[in-house]
Amino acid sequence: MAGQEPAKEMRIPSLVEPDAASTHTARYAYEPFDRKSQFRRLLFRSLTRWLITVALAASIYGVLWSYSSKPVLASKRAFNVVILGLSIGLGLNIASSLKGMVSETRWWLLSLRPTSPREADLILQSENLSRMILLGLNTSRFSIKLFVSFWLLVNLAAQIALATLGLTYNVNPSDKFALTRPGLVSVPDMSEIQTNKVLSPRPSQAISALRYTANSYGLVALAIGFGSLHEIPQPGAVFNPDNNLTFCGQTSCRYVFYEATPSHASYFANVATNRYVETSASCQGWRVLQGGDGLRREIVIDDSEKSKYGPLPALNGPEQTLFMHNPAEPSGDTWSIVMALEASSTDPWFYRCNVTIGSVINAVAKEHLVGTSVSRMAAPAIALQGYGASTTGVANSTTQLQFQSYPAESSFGRPVRGDTNAFSLLLAQFSCGVLTVVAQSNSNILVPGLMPIKGVTLEITSWKYVHLILATGVGLQLLLTVLALVTANSVQVRSHSHLAMAGLLRPVLRDVSSVANGRQVASMMGADARLSYAPGRGGGYHLLLER
Repeated sequence: MAGQEPAKEMRIPSLVEPDAASTHTARYAYEPFDRKSQFRRLLFRSLTRWLITVALAASIYGVLWSYSSKPVLASKRAFNVVILGLSIGLGLNIASSLKGMVSETRWWLLSLRPTSPREADLILQSENLSRMILLGLNTSRFSIKLFVSFWLLVNLAAQIALATLGLTYNVNPSDKFALTRPGLVSVPDMSEIQTNKVLSPRPSQAISALRYTANSYGLVALAIGFGSLHEIPQPGAVFNPDNNLTFCGQTSCRYVFYEATPSHASYFANVATNRYVETSASCQGWRVLQGGDGLRREIVIDDSEKSKYGPLPALNGPEQTLFMHNPAEPSGDTWSIVMALEASSTDPWFYRCNVTIGSVINAVAKEHLVGTSVSRMAAPAIALQGYGASTTGVANSTTQLQFQSYPAESSFGRPVRGDTNAFSLLLAQFSCGVLTVVAQSNSNILVPGLMPIKGVTLEITSWKYVHLILATGVGLQLLLTVLALVTANSVQVRSHSHLAMAGLLRPVLRDVSSVANGRQVASMMGADARLSYAPGRGGGYHLLLER
């Protein structure tokens, strides 16, 4: 009719099968199978997944090594975030790698023999763990059960290994090192020797009290112990009463100062600093020609002039060392002269030594310095007697010769038979021991410094288990990758594309409803139906329906 638009033609998609020619063209235009090309593709994917695992495992090892090598950490939060992220990443990558291996080897499993549609459907979904378990429960074939059991055990072992890795380390409060920050710290008052720790104060005998206390402190230091210079604690090391406090070299010794939190702090920490004081001694030694048995008041030494020395303040016989200090001789605030007779019936020696107290290294405040009253007493302390030191019968004289005798069996009386370095070390040890005990026993004062604060430390309980877990995980994944690659490449591995999967399944599902689920489709295909994944023309594999 005029004025009316012509009716539009409606086109309905045709469900008619294409003719043989068009089918032949469609099948072989895009389906040539190249096994070498497939191998390269599978190798690239598998190697990429494995290299990611290697990188994550190496990162975890590096983090553990880096954090455990630090003596103290400010907080465990940063470590936990890093190690948790890497562990999760490693776990996900291993799970993804195992899923990829199953996705590739399922085609080999499907090609072994014709199987029921239901089992074939579950095999194609076996990369999903829940479907793999369902496959194992629904099949009666031993090969499929073995396939399912193997991959389930591998997945379980991987998760257990990652969980076990967390048992190889602990983050604990640091008991060896502490962090520091600017603040008030408690340091020993080194301005003087506080004799009230040994004697009741007697102003009339102040010098004698100091001498007696200094000598007593030198002997007490033996109980604290002496170590070598390589044992010196690092700054920030927490005080340990079981460790040595005095450290000696060839002819000198050092004491390292500690700083503690103030008494009003909510916690207590006492840590080593970079400050130290060093004592040293330089000795000359001569054989004793006469009077060396310690029973004569005068001795003759084997120097160039055959000098005489006497009278001795005490006649204590052989097998002892008599140390002497004359307060009237020249001395300084940090040095003194000490003489000694190493009495012996067979090999006596006489020594003259200069003992020096060094300045405090790295001191930044006057409260860090050693007072002159302390250094004057510490240098000759091994010879100081204090009370009863007299050669003329005048008791408690402050100007008479000071002396102390130590038996050969004692630490400070052992004979060195002319070894001046060994004898110098004895005097350096004694004087440094005095400083050590003064620092430990004197009262403390508050000064600005670096206050110790609590920290944490990462402790690796066993490195061999860390090595075992990470190396085994990386090595087993590589082994499984090689086995899966060889197995999967024996057949054609289809891609995950839904279009490609639809094209594979189309020949066997033409007469099946498109709205049915997997179980219904398998039922509609019949109980006697069997699906096989077999090679066709051109080497490519196709899904075939058999009855």
